[in-house]
Amino acid sequence: MMSDSIQKKTVRILLLLSLVYFIKFIPPNMAASQNIEMVSIFEPDEAVPLPYVFNMIRPADSLKNALIQFFFYKYYFYGFPHFAYSAAVLFPLQWFNQLNNTPLVMVVLRQMVSLLPLLAAIWIIVYLQTRFKGYRAVLLFIFLVSLPAVLTNNFWWHPDGLAILFAMLAIFFLERDDLRLGKNYYFSAAMCGISAATKGIGFYFFLTIPIYLAVGLISKKAAWKKTALSALGFIVCMALAYLLVNPTLIYPSVRERYFKVMISQSELLSQGYEVEYPKGILTAVPQMVNDFGTLPFLILTVVACVRSMVRDQKRLLHLIILTWAIPITVFIFFLIHYKFQYWLPVALPLFSTVINFFPEKFPLDLKNIKLQKNKWLSLIAILIVMFQLFLNLNQDVRLYRAQLNREKNASAIRFHERVMQVLSPLPQVKGGYHLYHDVRMYMPECLEWYCEASFEMLDYEYMQSKRFDIILLSQQRIYDYLDPDTIALDAGQLTSSQAFYRDAQRGNIKGYYLIYRDKYGLVFIRSRLYQYYFQAANAR
Repeated sequence: MMSDSIQKKTVRILLLLSLVYFIKFIPPNMAASQNIEMVSIFEPDEAVPLPYVFNMIRPADSLKNALIQFFFYKYYFYGFPHFAYSAAVLFPLQWFNQLNNTPLVMVVLRQMVSLLPLLAAIWIIVYLQTRFKGYRAVLLFIFLVSLPAVLTNNFWWHPDGLAILFAMLAIFFLERDDLRLGKNYYFSAAMCGISAATKGIGFYFFLTIPIYLAVGLISKKAAWKKTALSALGFIVCMALAYLLVNPTLIYPSVRERYFKVMISQSELLSQGYEVEYPKGILTAVPQMVNDFGTLPFLILTVVACVRSMVRDQKRLLHLIILTWAIPITVFIFFLIHYKFQYWLPVALPLFSTVINFFPEKFPLDLKNIKLQKNKWLSLIAILIVMFQLFLNLNQDVRLYRAQLNREKNASAIRFHERVMQVLSPLPQVKGGYHLYHDVRMYMPECLEWYCEASFEMLDYEYMQSKRFDIILLSQQRIYDYLDPDTIALDAGQLTSSQAFYRDAQRGNIKGYYLIYRDKYGLVFIRSRLYQYYFQAANAR
């Protein structure tokens, strides 16, 4: 029960801000989603898993078959909690026969599966730091939701919001346990398991828990025997939670496919997809600065966390945050290629520590600042934070407008319109034409052509086996594979593919004729079709 009137007032303000924030994202999250092909050109990671969610909730002839198709979702790159929750929020649309309404489907998924859980995670973080008391809670909330990485995550349907929510709940229960190794400790273990089962990040508590137990021993809040049993208990509880929210893992065949995908995904993160992705601290830091804040601010957050761990009343909380931040940061800096969503689970709690530089009551007592050196340090920190907030809001406006107008500004859509004009001499034929297009190229299904796309590098062997009538290639993809700095995981495959891409760059693919080219892409048509419908037409 909240008896403090200030706390109640703060919660009402946060609820109002959250409602406005949630509503504000509806227009950009509905934009540029006219069909699944349009979704794909902006974010293939949304378009590819969507049919699997539809299959989970499609009508079945029996309850048994309905349960089978719901639980055996078959797309194991993300865990069952993500797909189950996504399917649940789409159930009402299924009832009203609205699953073919792609803009509505995508706005529901982006708002409910990405934005809402991340918003809930931020509420947990704000509570841990401020207990919802005073202006600091409101300021911290505004700062965290203004992070460019948070906005970017709100613009797509992905499991990160859910995984982060469960990870923050793990921190919440661990702090609440306060080294007692009681029920909250095991609630934390369960949240770790669910977070790990959603997208793997729960496994990164591997440093936090041993240090937490060691602190309990050193402070004599727990005996050796209880600590040892609690360590084992945490692993067991986490494993049971993992299995409970991924129930089909009890079947060996599912378990084999699931962990095969997990291993493959880990290799992709560490090595790259077909070509070696750049990684390392020199690559990660500039991208972090773009997604999260200036270098002085990032350094300040580490200082704030260490300072709070040493001096603040909530020392245990900041120890948990620091030990949680270290493993993921090390992985991003040295072992995997950087993406904003990989560091977001660290950034949110780590950044929250800067609020401890702000006085509980505002404004500052300027008379006393002159007398106390540490007040000057706090004032400098406050100026850095407020300047970073200003930068965040400016970048947020640009990101929001770009998302809102991305259909109008999309080169892929303009290229598609031009392609349709260029291909207009082709007559309609039964079954249409067999067309290849690079991923992120717009090719709506309404054409009734047999269209294929591939994430892999292309080569002549692939093209000759498919016998495409039309080939659409992305100019940027050609540049990427012909870049002399490109390092392939399979050097032989890259050599074979580069032969194809060099010919494409020259406009001379064997068996095809280049009929259109611009800065975005190239259009090739099979030679016999060109000779019959284009060359003959030009001659006439």
